[in-house]
Order: sequence, then C-alpha cells, then structure tokens
Amino acid sequence: MRFFITTLSSLGALLAIALTLTFASMNASAQPASDAAIPENATAQLYGKGWGCDAGYRETDQSCEEIVAPENAFLNERSYGSGWDCLRGFQPSNGLCEEIIVPANAFLKADGRRWECERGFRRSNETCLAIAVPENGYLSGSSYGQGWDCLRGYRKVGSKCDAIPVPEHGFLTNVSYGSGWECVRGFAARGSECVAVNVPENAHLTDAGDSWNCNPSFEQRLNACVAVN
Repeated sequence: MRFFITTLSSLGALLAIALTLTFASMNASAQPASDAAIPENATAQLYGKGWGCDAGYRETDQSCEEIVAPENAFLNERSYGSGWDCLRGFQPSNGLCEEIIVPANAFLKADGRRWECERGFRRSNETCLAIAVPENGYLSGSSYGQGWDCLRGYRKVGSKCDAIPVPEHGFLTNVSYGSGWECVRGFAARGSECVAVNVPENAHLTDAGDSWNCNPSFEQRLNACVAVN
C-alpha cells in the first residue's frame, strides 16, 4: 500500500513538472520578439509585431540612428525631412540654422522666418527706406505703389499732392480718375466750369440733373419743347 502511494506521488510530481514546462513553452511562444531582435534605441510595438525607434532617432538599415540637430535648432516629431526645425529668427541653410538678419526699421513676422518693414518704411533689397510723404498726403499702408495717397481734395501729380480746383456749383467726388469733381444738380460741366442747365418751358431736368427732357405730349425741337399734334 505504501509503495502504491509513493508511486502515485511520484507520478503527480512528474505530471506537475510536465505541465509547468508546457505552459512555459506556450508563454514563450506568445511573447514578442526577444530583446536581441530589437536594435538599440528602439522599443517593441505595444500591438502586433515589430519595433519603432525612440524619440530623437530614426530607422536606417534595421537600426536606429540618432537625429543630430544643428545649433539653434530643435527636434520635431515628423517622420520625414531632416527631423529638426530652426528656432525662431533662424532659417535652414546647408544643414545649419542661419540667423535671419533683420535690418533697421524692420521686425520679424509671426512665422519667425521672414521680416517686414515697419509702417512708414518700404523694402529696398535688404534694407528698409523711409517713405517720403508729401504735404497733403498720408501713408496708405500698401506694400505696392508709392506707399502714400493724397488727402481728399488733392490728387497725385508726380511726387506731390496738388489741390483739385473745384468750380463754383461743383463738389468733390470720391473717384481717383476724371476731373475729381461734378456739378450740382441743375448745372453741367463745360470744360473747367459748371454751367447752368437752361430748361425750356414744358421740360424737366433728367435724373442725372445735367440735361433736360420734354414733358409728355411734347417733343424736342432744337432748344424748345413743342406740343405733339
């Protein structure tokens, strides 16, 4: 009886050892690739198989090569390109970050990569020159043209602002072309003057106010309105 019990005990121990080895083998097969298969400066993927390079490294020929950023640069998180960007006020040049030279009377734009002249100055090559605003003129804020416009009642003539001569019975317009003025209603422009419109009997001023039309049942004959028979 004792022999039988001892035998059963030995069989139980062997069975336990066999089960332990089986589970260990199954666990080992379920594990991801061994550390030996993952290159230095890399980490196994959380899901699936494979690995990825750590931050600051990128894959090159099944290894992880360090991204070397030049002075005045910082590492970005993009998987393409150089892997780094220049700091504000610097720009890439031949693998380095070159300082952007901002001339006098200029400032760096919001992107930190370009500069712009201050108000009242305009770019000329790599400098900012003052805009010469004539008397009766003002800065326009435009990046093209002369950079200035004339006040109301004046117009550009070369580099000056000359007064617009408005005749009697005339008024300034807001257009930059033409004479710069128009006649009030009841007057018509004749050269540089506003001449009264002579409205004959049985006629009325047009909507424009600078000429006349005959009333209904009348027709124009020269400078008069004659009844239609």
